[in-house]
Amino acid sequence: MSMSKIQEESFDLHEDVIVKILCRLPVKSLIRFTCVSKRWRAIIISDPQFGKSHLQLASQLGALRRKLLISTYPTVKTVEGQIPNPFEDSMPWLPSQFQSFEGYSSVNNLTFPSEEKSQRVMASCNGLVLLGESYRSYFKNLSIWNPSTGFFRKYLVQVLASDDYKLVFIKPALGDFVDVHVFSLRANVWKVIKAPSSLTGEIDGQGTLSNGAIHWVNYPNYSIDGKMNPTMADSTMVAFDLAEEKFRQVPLPVLSQNEAGMFLSLRFVKIQVLLGGCLCVWSRDPYAYSEFWVMREYGVPESWVKLIQFGRLDLPDEFTSCTRWDPSYVTEGGIVMIKLPDKKELVWIECHRGESPVCSAHYSLEEVPGCTIFDATVYDETLVSVPE
Repeated sequence: MSMSKIQEESFDLHEDVIVKILCRLPVKSLIRFTCVSKRWRAIIISDPQFGKSHLQLASQLGALRRKLLISTYPTVKTVEGQIPNPFEDSMPWLPSQFQSFEGYSSVNNLTFPSEEKSQRVMASCNGLVLLGESYRSYFKNLSIWNPSTGFFRKYLVQVLASDDYKLVFIKPALGDFVDVHVFSLRANVWKVIKAPSSLTGEIDGQGTLSNGAIHWVNYPNYSIDGKMNPTMADSTMVAFDLAEEKFRQVPLPVLSQNEAGMFLSLRFVKIQVLLGGCLCVWSRDPYAYSEFWVMREYGVPESWVKLIQFGRLDLPDEFTSCTRWDPSYVTEGGIVMIKLPDKKELVWIECHRGESPVCSAHYSLEEVPGCTIFDATVYDETLVSVPE
């Protein structure tokens, strides 16, 4: 048998075998392998089932690589000392700029496949990023983008369960109530879900995805001199189950200041997800005393555990003169990545029990003319796309 014949037979593998091998490789390698052949490119980039299988296997093996998406939103002109309102329609926003951040220093500039102005990051799930253009206190011109593969799709409609992807919007309604609008990408239809009567007042933030549900903090309103103001005293965590499309309440931890009854109505609470999947709550009082709590067993009140705590004076020198700071993610090992909007910096601090936080790394964003706002969003490196 000739050598060419042997080589031909050696590489004549069934496609299902090739797919199983490819499913075990990291995304970075697979992107390079798209140049092997048109067929390989079609499998790796354009086959939603392959992307789904690759994600499932990487999740099972604990091989998902998490990255940080840095988005900056420049304007044509800014007024000195004034922070532009991201929801101001008259603001001359320029196209957003994006960078992918891995580790403490590896930064790659990303090419965003649209020239729409001010595409703001709203959420991330399975490596897909939801973006929208700010418009009158909500978002329009929605699109879905995978920064790892370049997959991009626009939706002309005004984040996931099973094989469907859903957009969930909570909008103020008459009185002190809210309407819940859900859009299914698979069914391509909107529906309005009845919100429970307890869901009133203010809903904080854009929601946090964990255990198949989106979570918010719900601040009921109370009256001061005829004006309605949100209070922490009776706040709750509400969750919207994406599969069943129903609301449920999730217990908040008993915060330290709660036990003493101090500053209860002034405490700020934000929901996050611990890198690893558990639900996490960050709480800060008027004196900048912070706590991070983790729910070890979802839905079980007794499973809340305080992971980290520190005071304003415990923070490293990098926080000097910073009036605002916002954690972007927390790890099981006590590492917190914090966004410093005033300095346009990202800071990593390590928090160990009984010790003051220590700065382990920091990164200054590149100077972008007219840029006063930026976001930092965690996303998974995947091959996931959305079927037609």
